[in-house]
Amino acid sequence: MILKKYQLAGLILCLCTAQAIAGEVTISGAWARATVPGQDSASVGLDIISQKDANIVAVSSAAAKSVEIHSMTEENGMMKMRALDDFPLKARQETALGSNGNHLMLIGLKKALVAGDRVPLTLILQFSDKHKEKVEVKAEVRPLNEIHDEHMHHSN
Repeated sequence: MILKKYQLAGLILCLCTAQAIAGEVTISGAWARATVPGQDSASVGLDIISQKDANIVAVSSAAAKSVEIHSMTEENGMMKMRALDDFPLKARQETALGSNGNHLMLIGLKKALVAGDRVPLTLILQFSDKHKEKVEVKAEVRPLNEIHDEHMHHSN
């Protein structure tokens, strides 16, 4: 009986390595886009679920000088991007941060992001009772050509 419990714990541990789990917060599917020479910023996407209402109040990465939370909104047919001080998460609702909307931006990259690399990220969440939780995750760098970039316009 005891052996089975350990085996199950081991299995659960294996299944969770691709996700960052810190008590009340689960992050999965974290990715960053590979960069080209001379590019000093890159967008990062991930899926996040918090068991309680919370705010992402800070993000940092050893790979960049700073990380900003950006929101994308459409104003008069134009996409506007702005940096947010914090980002709200509703309890038990999966929130996707990605390339076509709200996303994280690595600014001042220390070196180019190469496909296959992993970028460490630390997110600080603050809950309604004011306690904070640190969640660490590694974002997988995807090749440029795998992701359709909505900012590219081809002329005829």
